[in-house]
Amino acid sequence: MSGFPKVILVFLPVDWPFFMRRKMVEALAESVRRLGSVVAAVNRPLCPLSTIIRKPGRIGELFTQAPLQRLSSNLYLYSPKYWLHDSVARGFRGIEAMNLTALRKSYAGLCRRISVTESNPIVWFYYPQQSYVTRLFSGSFNIYEIYDNLTDYRGVIDSGREADLPSLSKHTSLLLTTSRKLHEKYSPLFQRSYRFGNGIDRETYDRMTAEVTHIANQVAAIPRPRLGYTGLVSQRIDWGLVIEIARLRPDWNLVFVGKVFDESSDLIRNARSQRNICFVGHLDHALMPSVLAGFDVGIMPYNDNDFFRYSNPLKIYEYAAAGLPTVSSNMEELSEYPRELVRICRDNPADWIAGIEECLRLDGSSVRKLGAKFASNFIWKDMTDKLIDEIERLI
Repeated sequence: MSGFPKVILVFLPVDWPFFMRRKMVEALAESVRRLGSVVAAVNRPLCPLSTIIRKPGRIGELFTQAPLQRLSSNLYLYSPKYWLHDSVARGFRGIEAMNLTALRKSYAGLCRRISVTESNPIVWFYYPQQSYVTRLFSGSFNIYEIYDNLTDYRGVIDSGREADLPSLSKHTSLLLTTSRKLHEKYSPLFQRSYRFGNGIDRETYDRMTAEVTHIANQVAAIPRPRLGYTGLVSQRIDWGLVIEIARLRPDWNLVFVGKVFDESSDLIRNARSQRNICFVGHLDHALMPSVLAGFDVGIMPYNDNDFFRYSNPLKIYEYAAAGLPTVSSNMEELSEYPRELVRICRDNPADWIAGIEECLRLDGSSVRKLGAKFASNFIWKDMTDKLIDEIERLI
């Protein structure tokens, strides 16, 4: 391969609206613009059977040209089709070969539509079941990124995914990981690896570090002190711990901002019954500075298991930029960060209450200065610039 490829294909693990690392992909496109390259974020390909069952709202796309949306000057969102969902096709070499043929043909059409010629794009993917994309092109530079441990949210190892790694590694040019613990676990299996991390986009950083004069009404209506969480509200949270903290400290209000999943679960119903556990619901991300300004302490009370112990949560960079001290469940990556910004606690109420009390006593102005300086080291554009430099060196 000579020169930097003109196309980077990022095969998303979920469809674009649900992908939490969209800002990273946008920064990636900014970073390769100087090289004259484009990034195509590839939605999960549609197949006739799984689309009818799982994505009925997208059935119309099965009968049209693959949708193509231009998100910026050199970033596209592309939605191709194949014959059978890859989780099933992987067991049938013939069908997987048909999927590859369909995707190659679709890629050729994409190049025509965006007026770019590139026979060997960079191929970036996230799941072992997507490893077939490494065979799309004979000379592609293949990037496999692990941003969560290969377990379910309960910490149960996905033995099928882990069993695929030795074979997958033979066709991977570079492994990316988001945490030290992930890197230590998986990098020995790969010839080349790079600890990429997680971050925050520049625009969000600027909004979070700016002076906030108004607290979101939905939060301001709740009495202080407010212990706040933003993001998906689901069974990933240790509700037993949350409920016990609320019971032991009725003078505190635990505030959850985000869409609530698993409404029917007993744990969430029990949490709703607690007077001082407040569910605000989903709020637009543009309101996050005024939401975080209304919190006294950030909380990340996840289940203590091998999913979260390997995690590097995106929200810690927003919390830090906003100057919000945070108490978190056991995530090893966060143990490297300043204690004034994040305290790691064991999964028992006494430790959490002590950690929260320490955070409530901190000087707010000092934490804001420290948080702004800390978060400035994790700007997506800066991080993708360094990554592209590394890829240029390897290609």
